[in-house]
Amino acid sequence: MPSATTRTFGIGLVGAAVLVLIILFGVTASSGVPGAPKTVVRAAFHDVGAPLKVGDDVRENSTRIGRVADLSYDGQQAVVTLEIDGTVPVYADARAAIWDQSALAKKFVELDRGHPGAGPLAGKTIAAERNVDSADLDQVLDVLDPATRAALTGTVREAGDGAAGHSQDLHDFLEHAPAELAGLATTAGALTAPDADLAGLLRRADQLAGAFDGHTQQLAELVKQAGDTAGALAVDDGKPLQDTVGGLPATLTSARAALDSLARPLGDLRSALATVRPGAESLGQATPDLRGVLREAPAPLDSVPGVSRSAEPALADLTGTFADARPLAPALSRGLVDLASPVNTLAQYSHEVVEFFRRIESMVSTEVAPGVHGARVGVALEGASAVTGGLLPDPLQGQDAYPAPGQADREHTSSPVNILPGGNN
Repeated sequence: MPSATTRTFGIGLVGAAVLVLIILFGVTASSGVPGAPKTVVRAAFHDVGAPLKVGDDVRENSTRIGRVADLSYDGQQAVVTLEIDGTVPVYADARAAIWDQSALAKKFVELDRGHPGAGPLAGKTIAAERNVDSADLDQVLDVLDPATRAALTGTVREAGDGAAGHSQDLHDFLEHAPAELAGLATTAGALTAPDADLAGLLRRADQLAGAFDGHTQQLAELVKQAGDTAGALAVDDGKPLQDTVGGLPATLTSARAALDSLARPLGDLRSALATVRPGAESLGQATPDLRGVLREAPAPLDSVPGVSRSAEPALADLTGTFADARPLAPALSRGLVDLASPVNTLAQYSHEVVEFFRRIESMVSTEVAPGVHGARVGVALEGASAVTGGLLPDPLQGQDAYPAPGQADREHTSSPVNILPGGNN
């Protein structure tokens, strides 16, 4: 049976071996399991940046596949040796890029192993022209002029000071951000829709903003008045406004009932206005004439009193004359009634009467010599029509002795022999 000393020595030896293994694993942990196969690739860069160090990650599609084993310089470029875990193929069109792992400027190498169609890399160095150099934040800021960098520094500092002590607000913002971003996505989708005239909206917004130019004082006063109004509404902790809003439903109900009761009178008013409308339009059309009459009437009206005074003796005489002529009125009335029948008959021949006198005027105005006028007269003899009263046509004359109204000038002879004058037209 081993002694206690031997047992203690064995335990210590095992513990020392375990410690050596732990130390060995810790030293080689960054380079992978000792003895595991590796694939070595070299990539050249014009600028790797100061933060890239030996031991930094090599990634493919942001997944770690190895580490940076060495970093050397060859003239104007840096050569980075990449150790990839396992035996993996790397092709001639492979590419590498130095990316930022965090905002603290820690770097890693992103490797694109290429495509089999390009053939194997065969131990060659990936040319710097195919790779993407490191881009540090200070290089980005170098494009800004000193004034812009100073303003950006102030903005960042003030933003940090403003965010201090508002962690809970930031937490609430981040908690509700997904829903807000969804709404923002909906808004962005609506703005980018084919039917959305975003350019027109921006133009109108620019026109609206231009309309405010030169009116800043009025806008400031308007905002101040709005603030005073809001302050007045908030008096007594807003209790008057709260009472008003509380009584608003009952008020609106009463107002609705009142408006409903007005529906019938308003309907009657509409009908009345529709009836009055033609008269109002006629009155509007007659207004210019009425205005002209009223404007021109004073002068004639001023003459009326003088005319009336001058007419008074004549009117007094006419009064007696009309009194004396009153017995003649019945006889005159009967005469007009009796005259109505021949006048109505003669009215049908009004055109012929007018034409008769026109032709008489033409006949007597014929000038046969200077200062001498003459007239031509023909004699028409009546035949059988004089005996029959026109009931039988006269075979010797082609005209109708008693033509209908408007027919005299359109008549033509119907007799082949017209021996009497005044025959065919």
